Amino acid sequence: MGALYLISGNEEFSVKERATELVCRLYGEIPEDNPELEIIRGDDDTEKFTAVLDRFLETVQTPPFLFPRKSVWLKHFNKFDDAFAESSSKKQKSRIDLLSDFLKNGFPDDLTVVIDGAGLDRRKAFYKLCEKVCASTGGRLEWFEKVDPKAKGYEAMLHKRIREAVSAYGKRIDENGAAFLAETVGADAARLKNELEKLVSYVDDAPVITLDDCLQVCSRNTETLSWEFSSALASKNAAKAISLIPGICETMEQERGSGSRPEIAIVGAANAEFQRLLSAKCESERFRIPRNANADFFYSLFESRKGTGGRNSFFSMHPFRAYKIWENAMLFSDREISEAFEAIFEASRQMVTGGDPRLALENLVMNIAGH
Repeated sequence: MGALYLISGNEEFSVKERATELVCRLYGEIPEDNPELEIIRGDDDTEKFTAVLDRFLETVQTPPFLFPRKSVWLKHFNKFDDAFAESSSKKQKSRIDLLSDFLKNGFPDDLTVVIDGAGLDRRKAFYKLCEKVCASTGGRLEWFEKVDPKAKGYEAMLHKRIREAVSAYGKRIDENGAAFLAETVGADAARLKNELEKLVSYVDDAPVITLDDCLQVCSRNTETLSWEFSSALASKNAAKAISLIPGICETMEQERGSGSRPEIAIVGAANAEFQRLLSAKCESERFRIPRNANADFFYSLFESRKGTGGRNSFFSMHPFRAYKIWENAMLFSDREISEAFEAIFEASRQMVTGGDPRLALENLVMNIAGH
């Protein structure tokens, strides 16, 4: 029986990776060498969508030759917008309509088709048709969506994706490690894969990836250094914050270029972290969080607030991350939080006006965590 596979979404890296993984599973590690598979390249920017789809339509409608079955892969098609914009009429149908007619007329038993490419609109009738054909033929429709930073529960969704990605390697990751990756890698699927491959190799037979593993292995760039530095300040660990400054300055030198201001990113990360600490202190008062609260308390609190958080950034976090922020917030009095913001403003002012970044960072550490 024939089968249709469609892989799309707006996360281009994941779409391509999954499609390649599927085709290799179906046709061997080097699918290009499999004579039963015909590959139509859909990401050649020198070709218009019309030429690509004409070739694809001709191929899927041609009976198998020399083999009892036929397989066609429309590989990494990146011209969905152009294809759907093509005019269509009864006299001259668009190529998408022609493909839809082919799918509606009964999928051939001797044909397997794989279509992948980012940018397909799920509101289109074509998507819904493919969904039905995939289900009826025993194929599959897979959709890879970017995590929207503006979406409610953004951080919690990132944590979930990271744990799922780690589990695919037969490992687990502790909550601190997941928080680190969520905030330094974010929704960048390609970079997450790269970091996880390094981590899995590094931990070897260990079943759990920890924060320490992440700090040892993950790329040293502005994002990771910003996370470490702001976390050290927030936990009043002056020694660690000071020890990070040479590496930060070295990274600044390496990354400095036209329009690049890594020193501003470092101070900006500290400001964002103390904004979270301030929010945690406010919510602690609002919900009367006891001084001896533990992680379980926060899991229960967040569960009770499901559906009622609105735009509250504190409850958009993962519960464990919120707990760790609250722990740090409890290290600061209200006056110290206010003084921290003054210190961050002064460090930013010094850097913007051409001051020595190293001296500005050292003063920032001493003003916040040095007492």
